[in-house]
Order: sequence, then structure tokens, then C-alpha cells
Amino acid sequence: MKLVMIRSRIGFWQLSLLFGLMIGIKSIAAEQQNWYVAKATEIPIIDGKITDEVWSYAPTLMLSIQKSMGKDKGKETTRLRLQAVYTDTELAILAIWADETESRTYKTWVWDTAKSRYKKGRDLEDIFSVGFPISGSFTGDMLSPIEVEWDVWHWNAARTDPSGYAFDRRHLHTFTQPKGKAKQISIPGGKKIWFANPADQGYPLFSSRSKPRTFEGQSVPSFVVNLPTHSQADVQAKGIWESGRWQLELRRKLDTGHSDDLAFTPGQIYPVAIAIFDHSEGGRHGSSSVVKMNFRQ
Repeated sequence: MKLVMIRSRIGFWQLSLLFGLMIGIKSIAAEQQNWYVAKATEIPIIDGKITDEVWSYAPTLMLSIQKSMGKDKGKETTRLRLQAVYTDTELAILAIWADETESRTYKTWVWDTAKSRYKKGRDLEDIFSVGFPISGSFTGDMLSPIEVEWDVWHWNAARTDPSGYAFDRRHLHTFTQPKGKAKQISIPGGKKIWFANPADQGYPLFSSRSKPRTFEGQSVPSFVVNLPTHSQADVQAKGIWESGRWQLELRRKLDTGHSDDLAFTPGQIYPVAIAIFDHSEGGRHGSSSVVKMNFRQ
């Protein structure tokens, strides 16, 4: 596969209960790292196997993923390797990070023999999230006192990976209450801002499954995997866990034509932030600093 080489200068409610990308960036470094995106003639097959030749040539960026909150805030949780390529019409991303365990279940319904009923388990999945700005100033920090709209892709090891897609949604931060489900949160300076994270248009990747009323086995999934449609089917994604690490590939059109997505333009630079959830959710995750996604021509 021919690759045009480029020169390298070298986690809604809990603040986003299910899929929140609450990137607690301590501050944006004065000199943000460049994540160079190489021009390629073909896009990789999205299967998580990373056997496509293009990945052996695409520039690599290594990032430190650090705890976003709590007493260990700032402590490194893992190292993330990022690569990306694009064609005239599509973008592909490769993310690889260390994780000692493969977490592919989510709040499973577990049979309680003593009470003859199901109870919700405490099992949580691994999650990868990446956010880009659609409008407004992007800091990667959900508590910044600014109005901004993010395009966010969530890959969930249990709920989205089986479908072959990532969950596509937006994060909205506004001082005016938006339509639909939203929460007002406190931000530095004694102010408050409204936060909402609506899903993109289309049939969802998964649906919640109610607690079974009769015995169906010792454990029953708490969700049903669906085949997404419209803007919900924009981001193809597949992850494989082996030998203590995740290998995740994502793919999307540069311009989906949907108003709820960021349209990428080759030659432009976009600020990006990453969050990784290790069998956790809400604010309990690790996050990256903001980096500059640089489409080189």
C-alpha cells in the first residue's frame, strides 16, 4: 500500500453517567503536541488486528493518560499510542494502550438465589473516548467557563464493539439551558453552566434491557446490541485485547454531511483530547492533554 510520507518533528449523569468524556485537563500546555495525520491511498480495514501496512508507516504520537480527579489526580494510568491516516474522503485512527484486564461486560443482571430475583452487577466495561471541537474554544476541560460544542466518539468494549461502531454524540456547554435533557453544573469562579450530551440522530447502537422477571440463567446482559442508522452509524470501530493491551481502530468520513458532526478539512489543525476508562465510568477515568491533530498534505 502506498503511503504519502510526511515529515515528523520529532470518562450523563455523574457528570456524564454512562459515557461522559469528563476530561479533567489540569491546563493546556503552552506548546501542545502535534498528532500528525498522514495522507494515504487506502484506508485500513477496521478489525482491530492492525495488520494493514499503512500503520507501519504512519507517524506515532505517545501520550500520557493521567487520572482526572481525586487524590491521585495527575497520576499516570497508562501510555497511549496514537496513529492516524486519511484519504480524500475518510479518516482512520489507531489507538493502542496497556490494560492488564479485558473488561467486556457492563452491569450484568446477576441471579440472586437467596432472593430468587436478579440484581444489577457492578461490572463495568473498558471505554475509549475522543473529543473534537465543532464550535467554540476547545480546552478539553468540561469545567471551563466557556460555551463550546464537542463532537465525541465513544467506543465501549461491551455495548458498542459487537456492532462494529463507536457511539457518536455531542457535548454541549452553554450558559443558556438547552432543549432536552441537560444538567447545570458548577464551574470555577462560582458560576454555573449547562451541560448536555445528546446522541447523534439515528437508531442507537444499543438499548437497555429491563431486569428479567423470571430466571433466564445465572447472568443476563443488561443491554441489547443494535445495528445503528443515520448519524449513529458514522464511526466504524473495532477493538481487540491481547497480551495486556487494547488495539482499537476507528474510521469515519471526513465530512459525513450531518450537522451533528465535525467536518474535517485536510491541511487544517484540530485540538483533540482523549479519555480512557479502565472498567469505570463517569469521572473515574484517565485523560490526555489537548493535542493538535495536524492533517498534512
